[in-house]
Amino acid sequence: MFELLKKLGIFGLALAGVLEATVLPLPMEAISLPAYLASKDKILYLFIILLLSSITGSIIGYLFWKRVGRVFKKKYINNDRFKKIKELYEKNAFLTLLTSAFTPLPFEGYVLTAGILEIDFKTFLLGVTLSRVLRHLPQAILLYIFGDKIIESLEFYSILGVLVIFSLFLIKKIQSKIKNKKKTAKQ
Repeated sequence: MFELLKKLGIFGLALAGVLEATVLPLPMEAISLPAYLASKDKILYLFIILLLSSITGSIIGYLFWKRVGRVFKKKYINNDRFKKIKELYEKNAFLTLLTSAFTPLPFEGYVLTAGILEIDFKTFLLGVTLSRVLRHLPQAILLYIFGDKIIESLEFYSILGVLVIFSLFLIKKIQSKIKNKKKTAKQ
C-alpha cells in the first residue's frame, strides 16, 4: 500500500491524508517524510496538500460515523447512557482532538468517536485542524532545515526510546513480582 501511495506522488500524499482520517491506520510519516525529502523545495506545498486532505478525510469520517452512529445508538445504546458519555466527551472534545497529534492511537479512532457522539462540528473541525498542523508542520520544518540528517537522528532516538520504554516495563514487571513474593512470604 505504501509503495503504491509513494508512486502516486502528490495524489498519493493526498489520498493518504484522506485515508488516515477515515479507514486506514496509516502512519503518515511513512508517506510524508519521503515526499518531503524528495521535494525539499516544495515542502510547504506538500504540507498544505497533506493538511487539506487530512481535514477533508476527517470531515468525511465524521459525517459517515455520525450517520452510522445514529443507527448504532438506536439499536444498542440506552439514550440516557449515551447522553452521559457525550457530555463527558464534549467537556474535553477540543483537547482530546488536539492531543491526538501526539498519541500513538490511530487518528481515525478520534474521528470515529467524534462522529458517533455527534460532537459539535465547529469544535471538531478546529480540533482536527490544529491537531494535524501540530502533527505535520514540525516534521516539514525540520526536514526542510535538516534534511536527511534529521531522519538518521530520529531513527537513533526512536530505537533508544523503545529500549528505554522496554527497560522501564521490564523493571516494573520485576518489581511487581518481587512485591508479590514478599506478600506471599508474609502470609
